Amino acid sequence: MIFYHRYDRITLDFYLSHIYHDTNNMIKRDILAKIMPWVGKEKILVLKGSRQVGKTTLLRQIESEIKGCQQTAVVAYLSADDLDNRRFFQSPDALELYLRQRYGFPGNFIYLMIDEFQAIPNAGIFLKNLFDRNKKNVQFIVSGSSSLEITKNTEFLTGRALNFMIERVSFFEYFKYIQNLDIEVLSIEREKELRLFYDTYPQKLEMAFGEYLKFGGYPEVATTSAVDDKKLILSSISKTYIEKDIINFLKVENVAGFNSLLKLLAEQSGKLVNKNELSNTLSMSINTVKKYAEFLSGTYVVNFLKPFSSNLRIEITKMPKVYILDLGLRNYLLDSWNSETVSGDGDAVENFVYLTLLARRDAESIRFYRTIGGAEIDFLLEENDGSLTSCEVKYREKISGIPTAMKNAKERYPQKIKRQIIITKRTLLIDKDVWFIPAVLLPFVKW
Repeated sequence: MIFYHRYDRITLDFYLSHIYHDTNNMIKRDILAKIMPWVGKEKILVLKGSRQVGKTTLLRQIESEIKGCQQTAVVAYLSADDLDNRRFFQSPDALELYLRQRYGFPGNFIYLMIDEFQAIPNAGIFLKNLFDRNKKNVQFIVSGSSSLEITKNTEFLTGRALNFMIERVSFFEYFKYIQNLDIEVLSIEREKELRLFYDTYPQKLEMAFGEYLKFGGYPEVATTSAVDDKKLILSSISKTYIEKDIINFLKVENVAGFNSLLKLLAEQSGKLVNKNELSNTLSMSINTVKKYAEFLSGTYVVNFLKPFSSNLRIEITKMPKVYILDLGLRNYLLDSWNSETVSGDGDAVENFVYLTLLARRDAESIRFYRTIGGAEIDFLLEENDGSLTSCEVKYREKISGIPTAMKNAKERYPQKIKRQIIITKRTLLIDKDVWFIPAVLLPFVKW
């Protein structure tokens, strides 16, 4: 089915490339259900995420939902990243004049979508002033790809804005898309249904899992079939990120050093990060390493996972672990495309598990556990009720019970750790509060 979109004519490139789009080739994002209840409310909606994770597509989906409920609704789109639009963002008065001339403001209520809003000078104050003057007549729905700038700007929007983190396409969303399925996440208590689902789609799940481990969750990559095209898109994403975010926006001068750091972190995915060692390896000052690491985290390319600590004498490590936020980007950086190598890569699977957990919960609720003796649990999850869930990745054919580190942690914190999850290759077993779950099945399980 083809839809016609009435976006801003002045943003010509956007208009020509999006005047038609095939909704059958769009992955419906689960976060849409969290955003839509706030559409039409007196709130600024802020969609945060890396470049090319589908924020613009999500704006189009929001527009389609709005038009589905209100056929006469007025939806305007502007990209703050577009040089042709800079004049509209010179002042609140300039933008109001544009809306008046183009969309009949303030007579018509307008849903104004601003892409890459962090490119607006003093964006937070700019939006605050516009919101305070026009909240009865305009709802601002904005996107941004730098948490460094978004955090700085949204400080001015306290009480006015709601933030939504837009991740890459999850494996759950990807599998639903390629199989054209309408399914829900299954509760762990529904073990029979879970096992039935696993037994119904074994080959399809494994094939999709291998593809996802190799090429990741950037929407354009996920919706492209040809392998060479997927690689080309990942190359383009990487180069665009370096050019737009790192060189132009963050003004990094030592681009070669920045790239070397990114590749080193990709190699260390799932491992402890010693920034002093990185400094020595790269012949780069420790302050520069820290700054570049902050840039990588702030532009949603990597996350640094903090250790859990309640007993500093026992759990002493302060070093974080690092995870790349897209597996396709990781493999592009490492030039690692062999299917058998990737699918059997325990580090890649651990990274996948982290991304799956991140898609369901706040990043701050995820930690890892490590003792002075070196015993480690991959993930320690803080639940809403204050309890803890320990999670260890053992991606192998045979599992010989609960790992020792998990047993010891349970003995140390018997009242806190309520459940233990072992991520396996194929073993599915639910035994009270000890769960053995195949990695490929984890995205379909909730607790």
